[in-house]
Amino acid sequence: MNVKEYFVGLNNNIAEIIETSFESKNGNDLSDMFQFVDELSIWESILNKTTDTTLLISAIKEFELGFQAVLSGQYRYAFIAQRYFIEQITRFIYLSTNELHLRHWKLGIRDVSWGSLIDNENGVFSKVFIRAFFQGIEDEGGNFISLSSKMYRESSEFVHGNFDKINILPEKIAFQGDMLERWLEYMETGKLIAMFLLFMRFSKDLDASDLAKLEAMASDELCGIDGFECLFQ
Repeated sequence: MNVKEYFVGLNNNIAEIIETSFESKNGNDLSDMFQFVDELSIWESILNKTTDTTLLISAIKEFELGFQAVLSGQYRYAFIAQRYFIEQITRFIYLSTNELHLRHWKLGIRDVSWGSLIDNENGVFSKVFIRAFFQGIEDEGGNFISLSSKMYRESSEFVHGNFDKINILPEKIAFQGDMLERWLEYMETGKLIAMFLLFMRFSKDLDASDLAKLEAMASDELCGIDGFECLFQ
């Protein structure tokens, strides 16, 4: 086998899958979802003035890699990136509150497990955590723990190669509409979680000019949650 010819052929196949993905019934949803990169980048440009955004940048990159994978028909890797995205965005929020833990994490002497991130008592969705940064929406935490846990669990099954997940993946790199739709569904949940966390953690500390850049995001993602509307009144 000529290795170069094999990968040139594979690249041509992937180009066809990308085209098919955008021509599918989910084509508009894909275009809309990719705007999430711009939204997260706006957050990063605002927060990097006062906050270490290393983990936020990592989350953005992981979302882009997952998007590339799902467009290319590499669905297992798209779900792996999806899990990593939700871990990184949640870890970013958690470590943004503790400079010592952040420095230890950077030095490789502290690990921050998923369990600690979503812990009922002290995690980022706990009442005590939410109350410290955005009083009045504490009761939403339980719902977001459930959403995050489900997304993490479902994505992890692709990471671990569970039989029922392997069994629904195409044997070769190929377009599979139901897998594209599932990834988009999961990512919509991930987007909601990310926006909740970012607004909950940082919005009360932002000035009016920065908040104005974020108003449309809050309207799109968080309009059903009582409390956030006060930010723009």
